[in-house]
Amino acid sequence: MSGHGKKFSVHTAGGEEEPEFQVAPMVDVLLVLLMFFTATTTTEIKSQIADLTLPDAQDAKDREKGEGQFVVNINRLGGLEQAGGQSGLTEAALSQLIKKDYDTTRKLNPNASYRVLVRADKDLGWEKTKVVLKAAATAGVANVVFATTKGGKG
Repeated sequence: MSGHGKKFSVHTAGGEEEPEFQVAPMVDVLLVLLMFFTATTTTEIKSQIADLTLPDAQDAKDREKGEGQFVVNINRLGGLEQAGGQSGLTEAALSQLIKKDYDTTRKLNPNASYRVLVRADKDLGWEKTKVVLKAAATAGVANVVFATTKGGKG
């Protein structure tokens, strides 16, 4: 049976060669990192939104689709935040942001409806809500609505 099998030979390199850089595995690693950071960012945003417990309202209506809307979150500590934007806003800064957004919406469509949506925690006092109402009035926006959940005893 000798001689019928395959013969293997081992070739060794005579000199030192530089290792080749593999691009495909690096792309895989970068895609995994991108997915990781995207997932953690999305989770962080959802947890920040989940910090709000909206008040219950017996006669709550479904959300209307409007062309222009500025969303203000008031967290449990009373901090003012633009949804998806800046946090720790003062009344003056909030008023400027609302005015800028309102003017931009009006330039794009003069007949567009515009409103300020207030998402406040149900355990929060009235004082911070008044700040948002004053900021909206200063910006020239009269339509202010409050986010609630359906339910409650009235």
